Amino acid sequence: MSKDTQKIKVLMIGPDRSVQGGVSGVVNNLYDTGLDRKITLRYIGTMVDGSKFKKLLKAIQAYIKVSICIKDYDILHVNVAADASYYRKSLFMKLALKHNKKLVIHQHGGDINRFYGNDLKGSKRDEMVRLFNACDKFIVLTKAQYDFFRHIVDKEKLCMLPNTIKIPDYDISTKDYSNRNILFLGRICKDKGINELLEAVNNLKDKYPDLHLTLAGRFEEPEFREKIAADSKHISAPGWITGSDKEELLKSHSIFILPSYFEGMPLSPIESMAYGCATIVTKVGGMQYMLEDQKEGLMIQSKSATAIENALDQVLSNENYRKQLGHAGRILSEKKYNINKTVDDLVSIYSSVI
Repeated sequence: MSKDTQKIKVLMIGPDRSVQGGVSGVVNNLYDTGLDRKITLRYIGTMVDGSKFKKLLKAIQAYIKVSICIKDYDILHVNVAADASYYRKSLFMKLALKHNKKLVIHQHGGDINRFYGNDLKGSKRDEMVRLFNACDKFIVLTKAQYDFFRHIVDKEKLCMLPNTIKIPDYDISTKDYSNRNILFLGRICKDKGINELLEAVNNLKDKYPDLHLTLAGRFEEPEFREKIAADSKHISAPGWITGSDKEELLKSHSIFILPSYFEGMPLSPIESMAYGCATIVTKVGGMQYMLEDQKEGLMIQSKSATAIENALDQVLSNENYRKQLGHAGRILSEKKYNINKTVDDLVSIYSSVI
């Protein structure tokens, strides 16, 4: 720790670091890059994967832990999204205010617009506005989020801090672009565009018999198990993949796709670019600012099997184009999405509020 920051004591909360999801990935990346060596940092998970009872028990345990130890910290850093995440985290925000602690809110919700505009009404919406404005800094991931929240939160408190990754020590000159392997990383459900993706693959498999789609993630809707099992020649689903297993998938696939209906700023497309994959994303949330269409990847319309099919056809038909997009994506990831700068920026945010 530097002399300037060693006295900063931050208590951070969010989903447990073992949870299969993007926010946990962000937190783990911050630890891997040494945020806890620059400041005094403790992390308490407020949610785990599993049954409703297991989730409730974890939230209660976390609230008790935070209630006991919050007096020893200067700042409460709250990683929050929408829906249940907001309701759960609002209790901790109130706890920070009760103890006169500095409050940093880190908004990750890809569908926060829907939650605020459609689900919250009257006094509940007023309470969200009050809580968010009571913070000392409000971190958003993208320009879209910034534009949305500047009408809700004091602009002096808003700051933009995009999700980033630890750039892998990987020589993409060794990558094999001759394969037609397509990778998806994430929850296997309707909102991730899986129906449209499966339809597009089904339409292309005769044209490209060596096409193979790997859906690496947790099944959230059982119907997809049957659909995938029906075409085991062209589709596989190895489950949620992490660590070296995920690295091997990113190395062995020349194409990556995330055809979501909505997103905040997911890590998986950034990871795919860092591993030199030709990356295809939908023009939603933070992904619409993530790369330049036709240069560092492809940007397509959401909820469209035709758009997915056309984009996949473009890259499946041309090995050199896959390589061109992959190499440009790697350069972009190194320039724009290196987590070392994010850690320094986050420490600066903490320093600015105490």
